[in-house]
Amino acid sequence: MGNELLLGGGAFAATVILIMLEVPVGVAMGLVGIGGCMLVLGPHATVAMGATTIWESVTNYTLTMLPLFVLMGNLAIQCGLSSRLFQAMTTLIGHRRGGLALATIGASAGFGMIAGSSLATTATMGRIALPEMERAGYPRALASGTVAAGGTLGILIPPSTILVVYAFLAEQSIRALMLATAGPVALAILLYCLAVHASLVFGNSGFDGVSRGRASLAEKRAAVREMLPALGVFGLVIGGLYSGVFTANETAAVGAAVVLAYGVLSRRLSLQGFVLAALDTAATCGALYLVLIAANLFNFFLALSGLPFLLTGMFSGVMDNPMVVILVMTAIYFVLGMLMDELAMLLLTIPLFVPICQAAGVDLVWFGIYAVVIVELGLITPPGGMNLFVLKTTNPEYRMLDLWKGVVPFIVADLIRLALLIAFPIIALWLPQNAF
Repeated sequence: MGNELLLGGGAFAATVILIMLEVPVGVAMGLVGIGGCMLVLGPHATVAMGATTIWESVTNYTLTMLPLFVLMGNLAIQCGLSSRLFQAMTTLIGHRRGGLALATIGASAGFGMIAGSSLATTATMGRIALPEMERAGYPRALASGTVAAGGTLGILIPPSTILVVYAFLAEQSIRALMLATAGPVALAILLYCLAVHASLVFGNSGFDGVSRGRASLAEKRAAVREMLPALGVFGLVIGGLYSGVFTANETAAVGAAVVLAYGVLSRRLSLQGFVLAALDTAATCGALYLVLIAANLFNFFLALSGLPFLLTGMFSGVMDNPMVVILVMTAIYFVLGMLMDELAMLLLTIPLFVPICQAAGVDLVWFGIYAVVIVELGLITPPGGMNLFVLKTTNPEYRMLDLWKGVVPFIVADLIRLALLIAFPIIALWLPQNAF
């Protein structure tokens, strides 16, 4: 037990410290993984293992969809789908109390259907929605909190790059995981809308949040037409996946092709825009593959050290009560969420937590959704919430205190969603268990 704890625990602690010192996640995990393997196996065996790990990572079938999903999101940004979604939502519900904030949540959900990234959704909506809400008189806390929280939907709504990473690490079906997002996503949107209403009622007396008069029927029809391209892409891609017409990898290919065709045929995608989307995709995917290769090296060393098996043994006394296991993991995730980004959290914890969940009888599809939901919470939890830093970077005039105050109602909403997901796993599991 002592050797496992010393080797594995020391490696885990060293990786966390390096990440806290702002060493890139992939570099930190790769250095610790390679160093640990050299210590145990020696240089020759480590080189052979490293070559095998790199080959298996870059040729893994599950990961082939990553570049296509990322390309689909980048093409959507270049086509201006995000701004069109927001303007359409504003036309439809801007006359309601908190209409611009509700439109921001709706547009974030719509853009997340295509982008699959929280940070991209937050940065894009921050540039589009925050100036509109400021002109309408929204308090900065409410405006920034809405954008930061809406951005978290980007990593749960399919296509989700973080779910692809989880499926790769935990060896789970990406189709089942994407089916399982339907209930939690609907619950998130509902609770975020209630959080906006609560903020207006209890936190901003004298401000009604009405940004415009009721739109005419012609304006509403025009707004619906503006939303059709994004909804059409989502309907084709996710409908094909849910119905079983497409595999997950085919879904990614079809989605990227449809967005590209839309951009070309509508003349909203220029050659320069296509080149920028391709370059951004290459840079993003290069970074993701580097991180995943490093994670595999790190995970191999953790397995070699025996730490996952040691932790499973330490949890053996409560394995007959999965609720206790989940609550302990929840507490760990809360702490990590205040210190590091979502990808680092998953890469560090999945190899340790998945064996424990298997031993405790926790469904790994449900656990994947639970992990992403709690990672979403970490994205807006001060002081280290990444969405808050993205907003601060794109809108430097906003004080960090405003950002922290603004996310409080949404943190409460996420805590409620997390509690409901833990208490009623069927919220996530009903669709994958009953899909044809």
